[in-house]
Amino acid sequence: MRRNFFLLIAAWMTLSLGFVSCAEDTEVADPYADWQARNDHFLDSIVDVARRNADGKWRIYRNYKVQNDNSSIEGGIGGTSVTNPYETPASEKDSVYMKAIEGPDVDGIAPLYTDSVYVYYRGSLINGTVFNETYQGELNTEIHTPVVFALQGSDGYGNLVDGLTNGWVTALQQMKEGERVMLYIPAELAYGDSGQDIIPGHSVLIFDIKLEKVVHPKGPDDRSRISEQAEEK
Repeated sequence: MRRNFFLLIAAWMTLSLGFVSCAEDTEVADPYADWQARNDHFLDSIVDVARRNADGKWRIYRNYKVQNDNSSIEGGIGGTSVTNPYETPASEKDSVYMKAIEGPDVDGIAPLYTDSVYVYYRGSLINGTVFNETYQGELNTEIHTPVVFALQGSDGYGNLVDGLTNGWVTALQQMKEGERVMLYIPAELAYGDSGQDIIPGHSVLIFDIKLEKVVHPKGPDDRSRISEQAEEK
């Protein structure tokens, strides 16, 4: 009996040492291994789905900084653009891709570059890592608070907004109040190959974003008066 007991102890120790050895030999997988290739592949899949636009929910918009050249595109079948964004956009990495989640308000307006916006958003990477968000859990506009910033690059207090990318500004100018979309921004319209903070270089940025309100600078133009009328209601 005593001999069997010692044999059992010896066997247990052997197994324990084996488990420890295996744990030491097991390497933790790098979540950002082959990151550029993985992001390129992911973007290719998004571009393919967006161009086919089988469900009619996709829109493609080229970088707002180059929209005035001859190859500029507009998101929307039957647009006035020279190039059909659903077939031959000038560059898949020079455009943003938007899938509708919620439609805009009936009287919702789109912001101009000189406007400020109130938005809710959650930004993530292709591996699901959330790098920034204005709410946690499911979005509830009754309890969550939107953030405000000017498309020109400052918040509601005149401070410069860090990380306001070309992709963000491009997309927001094509949205209307009340609208919510899934937004896919190529690295070339975000932080490029250098990255920023916890965002590695070559990262496609994914945003669940809702445009809550557009704030137009005070002035004599019609839009300013429309905004003021909306605020009075």
